[in-house]
Amino acid sequence: MTPAQPTNNEVQRLHLLHDLGILDTGREDRFERIVRVAAYISACPIVAISLVDEHRQWFKAKRGLAVNQTGRSESICGHAIHQLEPLVVSDTYLDERFADNPLVTGPPFIRFYAGFPFSLDNEHILGTLCVIDRQPRELDGPCQRALADLAHIVEHELTMTQQNVLDPLTGLLNRRGFKREISEYLNDDLVIEDRYTLLHFDVRQLHQLNHDYGKLAGDQILKTFARCLNDVFDDVGWIGRIEGCEFAALLIQQDADAVDNQLEQLYSRLSQQLSSYRYPFSYTAGLAHFSAVDHTVTLDTMLLDASNEVRHYPLPRER
Repeated sequence: MTPAQPTNNEVQRLHLLHDLGILDTGREDRFERIVRVAAYISACPIVAISLVDEHRQWFKAKRGLAVNQTGRSESICGHAIHQLEPLVVSDTYLDERFADNPLVTGPPFIRFYAGFPFSLDNEHILGTLCVIDRQPRELDGPCQRALADLAHIVEHELTMTQQNVLDPLTGLLNRRGFKREISEYLNDDLVIEDRYTLLHFDVRQLHQLNHDYGKLAGDQILKTFARCLNDVFDDVGWIGRIEGCEFAALLIQQDADAVDNQLEQLYSRLSQQLSSYRYPFSYTAGLAHFSAVDHTVTLDTMLLDASNEVRHYPLPRER
């Protein structure tokens, strides 16, 4: 086995990695989705977003792996971070670097490996989006290009983390990030959509809930609310936590009936997940439809318009 070695810019690379503050953090849907799509595209049973620090490769998201990390010296990703191009090993048994590697001869029995590096500056590689199989194989050109695109999406998500535009509790865009993302989209000359809906959600009684049951209870409500918003609206727009108990979603090309159905889906999901809680909970949803948006329309004006139509959603509780 050829152990993975430090990169030529190791000190700077590790500084960037640790500065992100992402190592040893919890599961996040934004990365889990990338792994699911990569597994579908590649038809590989094992997929991971691997970050390589001084002594290990740690998996921010994974599929088909029982462990959260392995040693860096035996990691194939530790070799992949030495180059900007993907590292593809069609058969590890035929590669002298990996033929007797313990991750090849033992669990997870890597026989095929393809690692697509990601970086924040095209120089210091932090890790890879890797797909793995237990038998030799090849990836065709379109598949490799699609996986490389997904690695770029990992880069985008890490950049969002670096630029402090994500809410640390829920993983959603914070107000700054939400405003930036929708502003960039709406000001893009290539945008052809002409139908938008701004939804504004207010989680009620949060201050009283924190007072009566503790902040952990309030945080649990907010995280569950954010997760349900993601489940319902992630494919049709942007979602953000814009204040402590307030969320917003900008939906693209959704007609009024579709939005009504999505709001009912959200209420149903929240009812299922929160109805067993012993404390009271309700929320409101304000909405405004726009047929066109110009430079005079800001997030604040959208939120103001959304306050003109507000719906109340008290959640039932088990007795």
